[in-house]
Amino acid sequence: MIASVITLGCKVNEYESQSILAQLKENGYEIKEGLTYADVYVINTCAVTNIAERKSRQVFSKIEKINPNAKIVAVGCAVQNNPASFLKPNTLAIVGNFGKHDIMKFINSQNKTLPPLENKVYEPFSRPIETRSRQYIKIQDGCDYFCTYCLIPYVRGRSRSRDLNDIIDEIKNTNANEVVLTGINMSDYKIDGKPALIELIKAVDKLNVRFRLSSIECNVLTDKMIDVLKNSKNFCPHFHLSLQSACNATLKRMNRRYTIEEFKEIVKKIKENFVLPCISTDIIVGFKGETDEEFNDTLKNLKEIEFSFMHIFPYSERSGTVASKMSDAVDKCVVKAREKQLQELNREFKSKFFAKNMNTVHKVLIEEIKDSMSLGYTENYIYTYIEKPLNVGDIVDIKLKSTYNQGMKGELL
Repeated sequence: MIASVITLGCKVNEYESQSILAQLKENGYEIKEGLTYADVYVINTCAVTNIAERKSRQVFSKIEKINPNAKIVAVGCAVQNNPASFLKPNTLAIVGNFGKHDIMKFINSQNKTLPPLENKVYEPFSRPIETRSRQYIKIQDGCDYFCTYCLIPYVRGRSRSRDLNDIIDEIKNTNANEVVLTGINMSDYKIDGKPALIELIKAVDKLNVRFRLSSIECNVLTDKMIDVLKNSKNFCPHFHLSLQSACNATLKRMNRRYTIEEFKEIVKKIKENFVLPCISTDIIVGFKGETDEEFNDTLKNLKEIEFSFMHIFPYSERSGTVASKMSDAVDKCVVKAREKQLQELNREFKSKFFAKNMNTVHKVLIEEIKDSMSLGYTENYIYTYIEKPLNVGDIVDIKLKSTYNQGMKGELL
């Protein structure tokens, strides 16, 4: 019996999908990933935007073209948000988010009723299928922030943290040469109810494995945190800081927990303390009530910050959120024009970041061999092409020599 797992959405979903693969393998399935022939498919869905949820549903019809007799297990945020839309004739089970950690229970019972969302304690997962290159390590789930545009607290539940010793044990037993600490809101990682991200990072740093932080809120980057990361031997200096808007009025409507002045001060400290750090962000364009003046304020502040690159998303209304009840929706044509401006600025940022890194030396983790080229990321998250086949999992010294295909070519030293 062949089972394939299809993953949409975030890095937490990727971690959980690898755990689901491990559970399937342990129960005798031949495992695959993606839209390839299988008898059973597990779709790990996403609901962060309307488009993501629609793509999650569209996977059903794509599977039917590959194997009309296949059975489908639907899990994840889109299922949690709208279970009825995933109850199709070929649906074997629906799981949502609570139950992923014990998926065979739902497959064997052919469960068609969404389990209640458990949000009191962290649900431990089976160890994921391992890789020789980069391994995601989930440290936390859920969110207590309730940003007005965001559906995630309603489909993931409240914030809960994984046991520190369990995290360290998983990292110790991985074969990967790089780990990425991830969570729905990993900035809210706690031990005994108290903020403990610094404590976790110190413990991870002692393991002598290269590590990254997937996405963090700017408010956790205190002087103490910056000092800990600066003195780490294994931290990769890529800071993905969720900004969402660079205008204080918009940030307030979004219920974000900082001002643009506070954000800029933190970025300034990062640039002062790290050599060529990659600083990336997410920006929502066209949020409810965003005026021309507010957008221009965002544009001005983004130019001052000068990120390495940005992920830009048009505002997507999610039913049930506070923002869905707000008035003053921005015209779609205006949103499209603003998005185009930000994409042009993003290309400028990326070009400047690559230029700063030209002829600099880095360590690249080899993740893939393709067309006799070795591909992987530098510590500061530049996708690098090396014109020589190496071994997946190797960490090699290179000098960046030229821009190439959304990344840079590196010369092996």
